[in-house]
Amino acid sequence: MKNFFIGIGSAVLFLALPGFTPTNAYELTSKKACEVGEPKCVVFVIKKMERRYEPLAKRCDHNAVFALNYLRTTEVFLQTLDRVNYDDPAAVIREDALFAQYYFRAYDAYHTSRGNVPLAWQIAFDAAQNRSVSGAGNVALGINAHIQRDLPFVLYELYLQGRPVSYEDHTRVNQFLQQVNPLNELAEKFDPTIDDQDVPGEADDQQRFQTIVQWREGAYRNYERLRDASTKAQRAQVAAEIEANAAGTAVVLQQAFSYPPGTDSSQRDAYCQAQQERKPQNRSK
Repeated sequence: MKNFFIGIGSAVLFLALPGFTPTNAYELTSKKACEVGEPKCVVFVIKKMERRYEPLAKRCDHNAVFALNYLRTTEVFLQTLDRVNYDDPAAVIREDALFAQYYFRAYDAYHTSRGNVPLAWQIAFDAAQNRSVSGAGNVALGINAHIQRDLPFVLYELYLQGRPVSYEDHTRVNQFLQQVNPLNELAEKFDPTIDDQDVPGEADDQQRFQTIVQWREGAYRNYERLRDASTKAQRAQVAAEIEANAAGTAVVLQQAFSYPPGTDSSQRDAYCQAQQERKPQNRSK
């Protein structure tokens, strides 16, 4: 399982897109560095991810797998900012902060029972809470919800702010995503079966990465559909289709990665606990 990518609403958006929750004014995107798109913004995102990830890891929460995958992805984004030739780095940095905020909002809404939880995230969080899918399944469900569901709305919200991300820069993001590989760490810390399907060489890695590329391409096209809709009703229909597609994929993934009848996550959980006891202070960087 390699290269999973893991990045202020207006009244118009809220009315046009059912289930959308406007961004809280005190969230990451309100920080000055994030408003102007400075690299320091990504540091803020990483620190917030670390604070959220660490307690999940300590208690072997199944949400920790996607949380660490997303954290490592964001770290690589920061490390490669000067190496990926973005036309507008500030726009991509603002996207990174808002993208992370969508994940945080969905997670908090689910775990506090306050706010909207998109169905694709509901399925992902249910699977983690019920411990019903493998570690690879937790990652795949999170990736699906974040890319296929969240990303079109993130891009549209940035467009409404007058800060759109170009298609060219959207595509360039794939350059750093291809360098993300937390597979061994995820298997070592949480679930040794995560890399069971990995084989020597790059062919299988490239095949899996192309799924991410395709999902991201579809997300951008769905953003364009939201942007170009001529009426609120048309835009709401596009939004509903985005939600349905992501939820439908989540159902398929949930079934594919569920533990077979007569088995459960006991071995994975015991393994994770042993790792926590052996290394009580897991690294976060």
